[in-house]
Amino acid sequence: MLNIGLIGKTANLEPHALEIRKNTSVNIVGKSSVGSSTQLNSFHYSIPEFNRVELLERADIILMDNSTPMPFKLMSDMVKKSKHIFCTEHPVLTIDECTELVKLSNESGSIVQVTNPYFYKPAIQWMNNNIQGPTFIEYSNFEAKGGASESLYAMLLMMLGITGISPKKIGAVTFPGYNNSKFSNVRLEFNDGSVISLSFGKLESLNDFKIRIYSDNRFVTFNFTQNTYLCDNKVIDLEKYSNANEFDYFIDTINKKVKKSSCIEDYLIAMHAVQKVNRKLQQFSDM
Repeated sequence: MLNIGLIGKTANLEPHALEIRKNTSVNIVGKSSVGSSTQLNSFHYSIPEFNRVELLERADIILMDNSTPMPFKLMSDMVKKSKHIFCTEHPVLTIDECTELVKLSNESGSIVQVTNPYFYKPAIQWMNNNIQGPTFIEYSNFEAKGGASESLYAMLLMMLGITGISPKKIGAVTFPGYNNSKFSNVRLEFNDGSVISLSFGKLESLNDFKIRIYSDNRFVTFNFTQNTYLCDNKVIDLEKYSNANEFDYFIDTINKKVKKSSCIEDYLIAMHAVQKVNRKLQQFSDM
């Protein structure tokens, strides 16, 4: 039985705690909360409160969000104690800090996994099993929340299995629209000839998330907004692809049942790509 501690805002971690309780191989031993007393009292499940030092001693695994100041110090302290970490959000780190965490985790044997929910969806599992590179991918995601970096991290980590996350060439363009809207496009070219065209931003009254994939003898359309998934204009049978739980995968990784995925090493590579993209996009802000 693995013991889990929660660190962060109660409102952010409560839904994760509810899912964790379904896994019979783990036990939530406590939390170290960030938030007002009203928020803390809204937690409907009896989870004892500890200071962080005591919680780190009691837990084998820490589940954390981005609400804690100085995340690098907290994460490095955990990894040095050989604790495993599941990040429910993309951690706010510098590239140097992430590089150091990779080094420390390799030395201690800690597993650090970064949230990547779309990677475990049936449609993406189907894609990883049925599409081979080189491929051309059109990724379009327009939502009311989430900024450029969040969209980029979500996309890069989701595409781990088909293109990798280290493009050889990057192009980007962005411009404002009307009514505080914004459109950005990023083009990533990979060593195997694969290309990803990523469009994202905020457009009035639009909530749309689609992926189109063009590969050898296949044309695939995923519409996550409407939950329709087609290959060559025929409905894809996704019944044998279960909607996997990324936390359960994390536990299986710790127990050496599966290989690491969406880990801190992958996140570091994604950070380098996002940094280059942001530099390209910044050129338009300076004009």
